[in-house]
Parts: sequence; C-alpha cells; structure tokens
Amino acid sequence: MGGQVNLSWNIEGAQFYTVRSEPPLPDLPLITTSSSVSLQLEGNQSPDPKSYRVIIEANTPKGLERLIVNLRVEGRSVCSSSIKSQAQLPAAKSVLKATGLGHFDVPHVAGRLIVYHKSGLSLQSQIASAQSLGAQWVRDLGGGWNLYRTQPGQEAKVAQSLYQHGLGQYVQPEYLYQPDSLAVPPHNRSYQLEQAPLFRLMNLEQAWQKLDEVKPGCDAPVVAVADTGFYTQRGDLAPNLTPQNSWLDVVGDEIENPRPVRGAVEPKPGAGANHGTQVASIIAATTNNGSALAGTAYNLLRVLPIKVFDAKRQAGTLQVAQALEYAAGATQIAGQVFINPTPAQVVNLSLSISKPGFRDPYLEQVLEQVTQQGVVVVASSGNADLPSVGYPASSPYVIAVGATDINQARAKWFSGYASNYGAELEFVAPGSGVPVAYGPSKDDYALAYGTSASAPFISSAIGLYLLQQQQLGKSHTDRLTQVRNCLKSAGQNASAWNSQTGYGLVDVAKVVDPHNTACFPKE
Repeated sequence: MGGQVNLSWNIEGAQFYTVRSEPPLPDLPLITTSSSVSLQLEGNQSPDPKSYRVIIEANTPKGLERLIVNLRVEGRSVCSSSIKSQAQLPAAKSVLKATGLGHFDVPHVAGRLIVYHKSGLSLQSQIASAQSLGAQWVRDLGGGWNLYRTQPGQEAKVAQSLYQHGLGQYVQPEYLYQPDSLAVPPHNRSYQLEQAPLFRLMNLEQAWQKLDEVKPGCDAPVVAVADTGFYTQRGDLAPNLTPQNSWLDVVGDEIENPRPVRGAVEPKPGAGANHGTQVASIIAATTNNGSALAGTAYNLLRVLPIKVFDAKRQAGTLQVAQALEYAAGATQIAGQVFINPTPAQVVNLSLSISKPGFRDPYLEQVLEQVTQQGVVVVASSGNADLPSVGYPASSPYVIAVGATDINQARAKWFSGYASNYGAELEFVAPGSGVPVAYGPSKDDYALAYGTSASAPFISSAIGLYLLQQQQLGKSHTDRLTQVRNCLKSAGQNASAWNSQTGYGLVDVAKVVDPHNTACFPKE
C-alpha cells in the first residue's frame, strides 16, 4: 500500500552490490557493501496497481549473480477508507465544567448516583467519607467519574450531602431514558400505498437511483441502533444486520444488576418489544426482494443492534453511554471490555428525556468523545408537544430530528402528544403512519407514530451520504460539521429555519448528489 520496504539477501563471495529498479525508485541505483536496503514506496493514488522490479547484482568468484524482487503497490480503492473507525477503549472524558447537582425531579434509577470527584483528595479518602454519608462506592467510570450506590429514595438527600462536604464537584442520578414511540395501529402491506408517499417527501427514490451503481469494494456504512431489543431472526431484516458477534445487550434484564451479553439482543415481551425492530426496519428492511416493506437505505447500509433497555423498559445514563462507546469501537461494562468488530459511523437514538433545559453531563462528555472519534449521533426530539427539544437530541453533539405529517407540517397525534420543537431542532422526517416491522414474523408490519420513527430516516440519509463519500474518495476530519452542512443544504427550509420544523425535510437526492458542493466540496 506504500511505505517503507526492507530487503535483505545473502550472495556468497560478493563484496559489494548494485541495486536498481524498473521503473526507477528514489535513491536508486545504489552501489553498497551492505546486504540490505530500505526503499520508500509512495502510496498509489490510482485504482490500478503499480509494479516494480528491484534488481540486485553482485560479482562473485562464480561470476555475475542476480536477484530479482517483484514489488506490487496496490491501487487505491474507489472507496475511501475514511469511513472506517478504529476499535479502541473510550478516551478519557474531558474535564467537567458543570458544578452542583443534577435533576432529581427527572425519572432515574433508584439507589444510583454518578459523581464527578473534585481533584485534590485521594479516591480512597473520598470513598471512605462518602460511605459515612450513605453512599457506597461501586466502580470507577473513568475521567474522574464514579458510580455510587445509596438507599433507594435517598438519592437527592445523599447527593446534597456529598456536594456540601466537597466530595463531588457534580453529582447526578442515573437518568432513565424513554423510547419515543406511540401506539401502533393494525398491519398494512403495500409500499405503493403506504411507504412511497412518505419516502417521496424526502426524495428517496431519486437518491437510490444516484447510488444505483455502487462500486465494488465499498464497505456498507454501519448505523448502530441503540434501543429496546430486536427481532433479529426476521428474514426481511436479518440480511441487512451486522454479524451476530457484533450485537450487544449492554444491560440484560435488570438495570440494577446489568449483565451484558454479546450476540443476543432479543426483546422481552411487553418491554417495548417491537420498538427496536421498528426503528431498525425503517433503515434496513430488505428492499426489492418481494418482502412487504422497503428500507430507506435500499440494502446499502447495515444496522448494528445494541440493546440498552431492560425487561422493564428502562435505560439509564450508563446504558446509553456504553452503547455509544461500543458503537464507536469499544466499551467497558462492570470491568469487562467489549470490542466492536464492526464500528459504526452513525448512531440512532430514538429515545429522550423531555424536560426543558435538561442536560446529562456524564452522557454529554461521552457524546463529545464519540463525535471526536468520527461518529455522527442522531436522536429524536421527543413527543411531548413541548417548545424545546428533548435530550440528548438537544446536545450540540447530536443531530436533532422532529416528526412531520404527510402535509409536511409538525406532526400532532392526539391530546398532549406532538413532535417537540424549538431552538435546537434541526430537521424533520416522516413520523405519522410510518410502516414498520412488527413482531418476530417475517412481513408482519404496522404503522408507527412518533419521533422515534423520524430519527432513522435521517440516520439512513447520513449513512447514504457517507457511502457516496467513499465512492468519490472524499474524507473530512470534522465529520459532524460536514454532515450538518450537507443536510442543511438539502433541507426544505434551508434558507429559512423555523422552530416548528427546523431546516425541514431533507432531500436525500441532494445529499448524495456529487455536484452538491455543500456536501462534496471541491478540493
């Protein structure tokens, strides 16, 4: 692929050697008494391989001896390798700027506190002092963060004591996130009647045509879906999932006693069992093969299933954070390291806490970390009909997606339930009557309502954009900024953002159009 090549040889009776190459390489021809040489080969920017013949000659008592080494520098793939991520343990979290206490009026895990320790005191002395105040240390979360256990119902009181005694710069509960879904009506089966009108709102059919001839050697970008669980055995979904050894359940059945499991992400009946399957199917339902549903990605992307909700439909701060870390490459859960063999480039979070002004500082730092690793996170704005976007969609490290109806207006479903909107809203996507996979059986499907259904439309659009980047050999160091700029250029309200629908519906055909300089800047 280019770089330094070291050659060594043994020709009996030779006192010096002549080294040359066809075609010429830098620093050759060379006359040397050494029986080794280092050559520098430039990387090959063309798609076709380059070949070199390195010829080593020496005069010996037996006459002229000649060795020939054939070197081949592989051609650059038509697809940029920039799409790939490196599996690595989470980097140290950046220094926390917040001080004080978190929101204890928001649903949270009973008996759990996440504490950012002040510097200056040893961990041992802090642990001992915290225990005297009713907080038992559980484990180090890295970067100054630690997990404590306390009596259920005493979280706020103990947090106040820890903060007042200088044992935490910041103390928060482990927040509980909710999947942003609403009721699902009965089944339907027709793409033309049910899906096409929604897909055409985002010009998906034209986008597929622009990606019709995907070049060989292009890796399918991976969209991680962190959710309630997945019916992975469905024949109309399974072909577009990552390999089973990459799936991860970060929590198991009980959030209070996490038991991570690799390769098994099946949902528990009644625990939002269909939610993850629905979200995944919007992206990855098998397309153009006679099955009931088409996926927005048209078989061009893969979905990585990560289960973050337990059997009671609870997902805490740590579960969401671990899912993000694992999607980016690796995470550590209760002392056990899980390395992801298929790192994701996009993470879909169809979950939120809808409380105006809410932030989760621990999760915020993980979001910053994975963004720096090149992962783009997408989240739903929430369904509480509030003039503020739910968290984590409201984070600056997340692309916030609301829901629209068939008339391209902010989606409103029934009393008290409508798409959250406000200053942090960036885009909208279909969220009313979206056909989704429903249940464990192939081709069973229903209609979904909510911003949970909207987020995967944008996650899919980003995945298709990254695929087109590969094909064009493009790469960008600040992936989130580039993705945002691209999507804005393709937004229905690109020139006139508004709080109800943000930059509007995204024209995916513009997102993958090589001539759109906002998406594919000229070098």
